[in-house]
Amino acid sequence: MTAAAPRLEPPQHLLVRLPNPLGDAVMATPALRALRAALPDTRITWAGGPAAQSVLAGLTTRDGVMPVGEKDARGRRAPFRAGRILKALGADAALLLPNSFSSALAVRRAGIRVRVGSDLHARRALLTAVVRLPKGADGKLVPRSMVDHYLDLAAPFGAVADGRGPELATTAFDDERAARRLADVPTGVPLIGVNPGAAFADTKIYPPERIAAALEAVRGAHPMWPVVLCGPGEEALAADVAGRLGGACTSCHDDPPDLGELKAVLARLTVLATTDAGPRHMAEALGTPTVVWMGPTDPRWSGHSAAQVVRREDLDCLACHQKTCPIGLPCMRELESERVARAVLRLL
Repeated sequence: MTAAAPRLEPPQHLLVRLPNPLGDAVMATPALRALRAALPDTRITWAGGPAAQSVLAGLTTRDGVMPVGEKDARGRRAPFRAGRILKALGADAALLLPNSFSSALAVRRAGIRVRVGSDLHARRALLTAVVRLPKGADGKLVPRSMVDHYLDLAAPFGAVADGRGPELATTAFDDERAARRLADVPTGVPLIGVNPGAAFADTKIYPPERIAAALEAVRGAHPMWPVVLCGPGEEALAADVAGRLGGACTSCHDDPPDLGELKAVLARLTVLATTDAGPRHMAEALGTPTVVWMGPTDPRWSGHSAAQVVRREDLDCLACHQKTCPIGLPCMRELESERVARAVLRLL
């Protein structure tokens, strides 16, 4: 059970430090929405990296944004550089959604009077209000939905869950770009997106031959058009999957979409089959039914999700969160493609 921090007076200007991972930024949107509802007269500024800012673009639950570039967020001097950037905002309160020590040091260096965050990574002395999150005997966070995690962090400012899940918005510009990318898709055919990549590590990646086998099984049972997605650095993996599917598909490997266009593409899909990565959370926030193959990550971190999770329940090493596997990655390499196909067909 989370130990609540004391209820705080509404600040004049609240700085919210956004999470860095793409999926975490999406799962923070219920907390960001609850903050807006609880603090209607407070100026709220979101500070974060380019990925978080891009994926949240179009939402109106803030008054301003403060970009924090990658060079300002990395290295030993990063908290001092970020502190100078954040000081210019003149905020009188800060809410830290990341659990890192460096994010707490940055707002301390910025001279922000009220500083709220979790009690992780020996940063209590840098905060003025600490939210004690549930931890196990090993001192690590108990796996639970990150949506609840962020809502607990926002609770000292009066934030209360509204019963709705994560949300994202698209723009007319991005909708137009997505329509052009999908212009060759036959009219009325369901679009089955596949996202084979993962920034976390190769341990999340499902073998391309199994992805292709799953989609071919779906295509044999139901008319559909595959859309193979990818981000920067994932072009070769996407091209491999697309090559195994033959010519009757749309692949983004030669021109990966930016996050704005990706949101608009995901919103047009009938179903997305994906690794447990950022696009999975984006699709769900946009209302797209989702199938997720999982192995090294724990599904309890996304416990809010309605996604169809497909994984090897017979393995003792599931949810290891390791970036390298010493036993040949059986959670991914031995996951039957037929199970993925059946999950997609259920959603169709």
